[in-house]
Amino acid sequence: MAQINDPGIGTKFDENVNRIINADGTYNIHRKGHRSGIRDIFKYLVEISWSKFFLILFSAYLILNVFFTCIYLICGFENIAGIDPNESVFFQAFFFSIQTFTTVGYGTLSPLGIPTQSVAAIEAFVGFLSFSLATGLLYGRFSRPQAKMLFADFPVYSKFKEGYSFKFKLTNLRDVVLQDVEAKVIVMFNREDQDGNPNRAYYQLPLTISKIEILALTWTLVHEIDEESPFWNKTEEEIKSQNIEFMVLVKGFDEIYSEMTRARKSYIGSDIKWHKNFATIFNSRNDGMVELDVREINKTIDE
Repeated sequence: MAQINDPGIGTKFDENVNRIINADGTYNIHRKGHRSGIRDIFKYLVEISWSKFFLILFSAYLILNVFFTCIYLICGFENIAGIDPNESVFFQAFFFSIQTFTTVGYGTLSPLGIPTQSVAAIEAFVGFLSFSLATGLLYGRFSRPQAKMLFADFPVYSKFKEGYSFKFKLTNLRDVVLQDVEAKVIVMFNREDQDGNPNRAYYQLPLTISKIEILALTWTLVHEIDEESPFWNKTEEEIKSQNIEFMVLVKGFDEIYSEMTRARKSYIGSDIKWHKNFATIFNSRNDGMVELDVREINKTIDE
């Protein structure tokens, strides 16, 4: 097994660094002084949760309408035909702003005078652009292929053949079969260079099976600890002292989107369950179907 010089993360690290990849697959890196632009905002709005996405859209919708409502009131509410001065002027102007922004136009309210009409024309244009952007964001969120891989919360160290192995378990949460699925496990751990400075060493761990044709049930990645393994002849205490981190990379072809999807997961030494094995979480039913309970992916048995 060949050592990887640098998979793109770097080799110089302070001993205080706990992990390079967070458990959810994001990078444990805080960038300072980086540039951001419109594309970064688009990326953020496409990747955040649906609840945050709709909260931002609705908040922007209210803020824009309140902003134009204030401008209408500055121009004079009497320049909006149909407003009843005996009722809430602000609410009626706000309702008129919503009609203009959404281009609904019920006909009960209409602008009078060039200043108010100009503001209404600008607001209609802003509303048109806003709904176009919102539609584009919705399309981007729905069309973006997103892997729904579920990884076990921990790897296990268990017996395998005549020795031991590290095992990593995963499954697909989506009701779609991934094809041509490949997995790669990279381990990184601390060691000292010739000058006694700490750095990180990287190895791609060989797996008993690194590629499968379809992922319909679960998949347990097995790294056999043999003479070629960086863990050969190392005790549990020695492995723990190396501040190891496993990075699991999985990619497969999504038959729905006809695109490659990717997922990653990171584990550190404290995540390892020693002398345990993953339990089988699927079985056959009386009707001939296979039942898989993904909620039990962390279920283990003693060796």
